Amino acid sequence: MMIISGLLNLIYSVLSFLLVFELPNMPDTILAILNQITGYFQTGIQVISAFIGSTAIGVIALLIQLVIFLNAAYFLWSFVFWVIRKIPMLNVRE
Repeated sequence: MMIISGLLNLIYSVLSFLLVFELPNMPDTILAILNQITGYFQTGIQVISAFIGSTAIGVIALLIQLVIFLNAAYFLWSFVFWVIRKIPMLNVRE
């Protein structure tokens, strides 16, 4: 969860820097709900790690990150080739 919140804070910081206007703060109710959901995830991970061990949780987390990275790379690859196919001078076909 710390990785996700760190990435969201990084995206927020980059957007705040790039955009001329100031982004509004998140409402307190949404922050409270997100904190509650984060707590549920942490409790669930603790329960699961009690059964299968912390080393296995580390391996599972690494594999989940790998799957997310590969899906993001595939999406980026598809998007880049979609843009390239839209350029008529390159004559790129499927």
